Amino acid sequence: MADFNPTGGSAGGAGGSTSAADVGSALKDEAGKLADKSVSTGVDAAQVVGKAAESAAQALDESLPVLAGYVRQAAQHTNDFADSLRDKKAEELLTTAMTWARAQPLLTLAGAAVLGFALTRVAKSGLAPSGGSGDSSSTGDLP
Repeated sequence: MADFNPTGGSAGGAGGSTSAADVGSALKDEAGKLADKSVSTGVDAAQVVGKAAESAAQALDESLPVLAGYVRQAAQHTNDFADSLRDKKAEELLTTAMTWARAQPLLTLAGAAVLGFALTRVAKSGLAPSGGSGDSSSTGDLP
């Protein structure tokens, strides 16, 4: 039996490269399963957003019917997006994204800049003091 040796050789002869290939294949399979699970979670989240938008549109029907129409359209687009992702594998989505990024490099760069800015803002807000120490001067609360 050949044992995997992290130094590049094998403890049992010529079979070491096969076991390394098997490990690599297993890791690739597991990564694919994890990515597909993430896609499924994203689809579920998009559906929740779509349902929330539909509820908001119903609440706005009487008071602001024009806005309700826009919110309803957004909900429909969100639901359509979730449905289009449901049956796709993560590898297929990645290939589609890479093809689009090659076709639209400026939009890709702009999107990356916006995402970076947003993530920076989120990270900075997470580092802000919580205000739970009882010092009201740091939170701006009135006495």
